[in-house]
Amino acid sequence: MFEPKGFGARIFSERYAKDASETWSEACARLALTVSSAETNGKVKVWRDVFYNDLVENRFMPGGRIWYGAGRPKGQLLNCFVIPTEDSREGWGKTVSDAIVISGTGGGIGMNMSPIRPRGSTIHGHSSPATGAVSLMEIINAAGEVIRAGGGRRVALMLCLGLDHPDTLEFMDKKLDLKQLNNANVSNVFMNESPEDFLRKVERDELHEFVWQEKVIGTIPARELWAKILDNSVRCGEPGILNGHLANEMNNIAYHQPLISTNPCGEIWLEKYGCCDLGALVLPRFIVNGVLDKKLLARTIRNSVRFLDNVLDVNTYPLRDIEENCKNVRRIGMGVMGLHDILILQGMRYTSDEAFAYVDKLFSFIKKKAYEASIDLAIEKGSFPALNRGKFVESGFCKASLSDGIKERILDNGVRNCALITIAPTGTTALPCDVNSSLEPFPALGWKRNFRSGEALDSELIEQPLFAALKDDPEKVKLFETALEIPVEKHLQMQAICQKHVDNAISKTINLPKHYTGA
Repeated sequence: MFEPKGFGARIFSERYAKDASETWSEACARLALTVSSAETNGKVKVWRDVFYNDLVENRFMPGGRIWYGAGRPKGQLLNCFVIPTEDSREGWGKTVSDAIVISGTGGGIGMNMSPIRPRGSTIHGHSSPATGAVSLMEIINAAGEVIRAGGGRRVALMLCLGLDHPDTLEFMDKKLDLKQLNNANVSNVFMNESPEDFLRKVERDELHEFVWQEKVIGTIPARELWAKILDNSVRCGEPGILNGHLANEMNNIAYHQPLISTNPCGEIWLEKYGCCDLGALVLPRFIVNGVLDKKLLARTIRNSVRFLDNVLDVNTYPLRDIEENCKNVRRIGMGVMGLHDILILQGMRYTSDEAFAYVDKLFSFIKKKAYEASIDLAIEKGSFPALNRGKFVESGFCKASLSDGIKERILDNGVRNCALITIAPTGTTALPCDVNSSLEPFPALGWKRNFRSGEALDSELIEQPLFAALKDDPEKVKLFETALEIPVEKHLQMQAICQKHVDNAISKTINLPKHYTGA
């Protein structure tokens, strides 16, 4: 049986155990009991035991909200959500109310403010002009300050606004003031048009149009807007860019709902009232006698898909709108942690061609087994209600990434979940597992980690666990690379290889040297 140790044991006890006395085994039993309660036809005990074995052996690591919420009264097990905005006082009121309720359950929130009429617009029946999209952001941010002051968790927000929205320049200027919108830990301009089309405008020195209700409200040289985006990125890292155009081209359920924003960490694009239902395969656990045990991995993938699907049924939702949507599309996000660990254990450097080929095959296998598991669940429990089989298999991701055999099985049998695979950061959940987070390379061989312990800020010196175990082996030591040593292009190459097989999205950090020129 696996057992967290050292700093990982402390994080587990403080963040994920029900109380200070709960052991790893007891916590795994609590999760298994909660999640298996979704089963019917006398299968609760069978799946409780299956889930418990995967958890206690640390083959599968659920998201932090699942650890924290399982077995608690009104347990809320989902990490993040996306809520819509509407251009009316009633719509603003509902958005603010939704944000407060969700934040109170510990959930992060993504919001796209593009439906809000721009500053200065006429409001029929009123003498005062509209205050614009950024003012709603300020209201949401202020609500977050009140929640934090009242002893709640820090609010996590993703705020985005269309690149063609007339308030985009105000939004970008607002983010340069480091005292403004501080609860929006991430913000982005949302590209409805193809980025290639926009960059052609930049190359040709054409005008970019700001549009509201199909009317051009203003223009700016595309080069000037692009320069402003880049300048903001250098000065404060925001706003970034959300490629909404590509996301919706690849959206498995584009026929049903558009994707309007990601969650705050960016690993899942979501439709309105969508949710993040997260867990990760702990990849080093599948190295047995020096080789990847594909049978064990396939079995754990099947179990993990079922586990996350069950979470959607046992969860206590913060809003009825979220519950209705999430049970209608049944989106889950099974990811990975410990990718760099597994590459070293298999004798490969992170940046080697051998590693890239290995990861491509590994993620192709994970994708195939995840979809097979979801199809089998559809046969047993039914497809997600919003499924249109013909349109689903013709969607961008399915056409580009699924085999003909998988698509034929979906046409014949349906599929349980609208999307299955993501790569979340797993920055904290990886610590009890003693592996590196998600698909990231090691940040360093040793570092100081700052973290919150109760109300206090604490720190811990950490030696990379795998390096600590192998540092006396000169041949293994040669395989270690750290994030700052890895060229930007290699970071991107690894992400691109994985993204081919991911139907949600990937949260990935790419470290830039201080004087990086892009060359």
